[in-house]
Amino acid sequence: MNRFSENLSQLRREAGYTQESLAEAMGVSRQAVSKWESGQAMPEAATLVDLADLLGCSLDQLMREELPESLPAPVPTAENVPDSGEGLYAAWCALVDRFSAMVAAGVTLILLGVASTAALEGLWGERDLNALPLLGAVAVAVFLFITGGMAYGDFQKANPEMPDCCFPEERVAFQRRFRVGIAAAVTGILADVFLLVALVALFPGERSEQLFSALFLVILAGCVGSIVYLGVQTEKYELEKYGGEKKQGPNISGAIMLTATAVYLVLGFTRNLWHPGWVVFPIGGIICGIVESLKKS
Repeated sequence: MNRFSENLSQLRREAGYTQESLAEAMGVSRQAVSKWESGQAMPEAATLVDLADLLGCSLDQLMREELPESLPAPVPTAENVPDSGEGLYAAWCALVDRFSAMVAAGVTLILLGVASTAALEGLWGERDLNALPLLGAVAVAVFLFITGGMAYGDFQKANPEMPDCCFPEERVAFQRRFRVGIAAAVTGILADVFLLVALVALFPGERSEQLFSALFLVILAGCVGSIVYLGVQTEKYELEKYGGEKKQGPNISGAIMLTATAVYLVLGFTRNLWHPGWVVFPIGGIICGIVESLKKS
């Protein structure tokens, strides 16, 4: 039985090598070592002999024997980052994933809060209490933005340089997902506007109009949240900007939606324009899509 991929990974860790340092010692790319350990490729016979010598094991131990279990390697985190470039990049990716989810969740919550306000007005008319769900959503969103942004900034201050350990095929696959995702989300916003106009025309009435607006905002929340999530995810793949102008990049979409929320609250509380005022949100969502597309160009 060929146990090469499993044994190589274990023997490498026990010998104190990262994928990157083993690749350097063997004179190959880190991607090659990664493919060996994932079972996607096998080295040549001469390379196997060199690997066994380097790792201090026999060919049988490298290829066939079932090795005794060793202690698992610690999972890299933003607070406990290994010295290797591979571990640092893994910690960076984990941080960006968390930050993407936090910013997207904050934007989505704001729009769902607006949807709740519209739904309550449709159910029991205009009341000051209708804005409470929105205010609560904004409070949670601001908490997510601040805590996520501070963790993001602290990581970059602690790690001013970031090695590019991303596989080229991963970057290409993400670029494809990004293009399709942004296009689908912006198209979804426009289709959502069309749906709202059609429903209001078919079923006129102030209360029904408010309820249709709430439905519109729920769909909008999903579209805008997707745009924001994809926009922040680009930080994992644009490492040439790491630590520079990119520090302000992830907050642009969140700032746009917070500005839209502030405008909406001012219109609602000072002019009682809760219903027509929600138009700032689809406009903000489309602007977010344009901004994220321009960031990629």
